[in-house]
Amino acid sequence: MLADREVEAIYIGLPNGLHEEWALRCADAGKHVLCEKSLAMSPESARRMQSAFSARRLRLVEAFMYRHHPQWRRVHEIVASGALGEVRLARACFAGTLPRGNDHRWSKELGGGALWDLTCYGVDAARYVLGTEPARVAAFADARTAEGVDRSTQALLEFAGGVVASAAGSLSAAQDQSFVVIGSEGALELDRPFAPGRGPTHVTRRRGDRIDRLEVPGADHFSLQMDHFANLVADPNRSLWPAEDGTANVAACAAVEKSWREGVVVPVSAAS
Repeated sequence: MLADREVEAIYIGLPNGLHEEWALRCADAGKHVLCEKSLAMSPESARRMQSAFSARRLRLVEAFMYRHHPQWRRVHEIVASGALGEVRLARACFAGTLPRGNDHRWSKELGGGALWDLTCYGVDAARYVLGTEPARVAAFADARTAEGVDRSTQALLEFAGGVVASAAGSLSAAQDQSFVVIGSEGALELDRPFAPGRGPTHVTRRRGDRIDRLEVPGADHFSLQMDHFANLVADPNRSLWPAEDGTANVAACAAVEKSWREGVVVPVSAAS
């Protein structure tokens, strides 16, 4: 594909630890890239990737497919409308049981672990909904594994104005996914925020004693992601979710990892 002049763009679905190598090879070959999350394993790596694509006027986009499901548009509309009042808290969880075997998500060398595979969704969703970056994080993890990776992670992220978000993920827990935003006057919840399937979903909005369960039509968020990426490649003036956004999520996740490994509160700037 790298040598084929007819190929304009490449999707990188390799394990996290191989993203930088192959993204840089794609950039050298003049190919736009849709790169599976997590974009990279360190802020330095993400910046090298970002710089390589920017210098060649190529697109580099992190593939967080969940963002493209229409239920998240409803979340943004509700938060922006002020129906919840001022946002105070957000919390996310994405968990499941992954057999050990030789799956790359249990490999430290290939960038495995709950943080970079699942907890990263909650970190990204908090940034996405709040529209800003966390200032500092505190995190804990269960890394009692022979492979040296975390099988469960819990992170607390502090945003401007005292907004606090939590993000949890696990490779060895019962299946669970949830996302909740709580404001000064109400709250909303997504039942299937990250793996919604293709059928209808629901956004539940609570304000006092009133509960509204809003149905969102089903959608193929993977297909919508590909449409979005194709539009970015076709129109160089569009800037929605550029490489910088993926780089910022890597910085936040790197701070989470530094926190649980060292047992300290970490400013996100210290990890970037």
